[in-house]
Amino acid sequence: MARTSILRDAEGTRQALIRAGLDLFGRNGFDATSIRELAQAAKVNSAGIAYHFGGKDGLRQACAQAIIARMQAVLAGGAPAVAIAADASDRDMATEQLLSLIDRIVVFLTTVPDSEMIARFVVREMLTPSPAFETIYGGLFEPVHRRVCQVWAAATGMAPEAPATRLAVFAAIGQLFYFRIARPAITRRMGWDGIGPQEARAIADAVRRSVRASILACRGEAS
Repeated sequence: MARTSILRDAEGTRQALIRAGLDLFGRNGFDATSIRELAQAAKVNSAGIAYHFGGKDGLRQACAQAIIARMQAVLAGGAPAVAIAADASDRDMATEQLLSLIDRIVVFLTTVPDSEMIARFVVREMLTPSPAFETIYGGLFEPVHRRVCQVWAAATGMAPEAPATRLAVFAAIGQLFYFRIARPAITRRMGWDGIGPQEARAIADAVRRSVRASILACRGEAS
């Protein structure tokens, strides 16, 4: 019982520090965030960063790994993550897989509070790439983008790794993340007090229409 309690406390400390890292690294930047600030935000002893992660760099890497795990769970949604249509010739099935993926991502990005910390951390890593960016890219961005390209190809008849396919998928993904990054401008322009289930549904519907139109256009180009 005592060992279980110790392990539970240790994991709690790790998670508190990762959460603090996601927030402060994303908000203030890695160099501008001190170990003391991280420990205070996590409400733990500052020695815990060295103990659990080997230092501030290790904590940043742990934050990157936490983002990968969280986003993989969102993408999976209780099903195989970004599964490829069983029959690659069934364009409608592949299209529905893409639209279902859009729904899951929109709900996460617009209604889950943790998405703000994750978005800030990722955007900062993209602007000033560090080894943590390489971790996120290799563990999340590239493999997910490749899988989505395969589904897009099944939906459109395009080649999975054609430049046009890769760019079309980036364009579709970009729409989704705009609604997280530009949230203050969107809510103000739309006259929304916030983004709840009703607003998230409206956003998802708009993105679905846009992506469906892009898929139909790509089908015409591929034929």
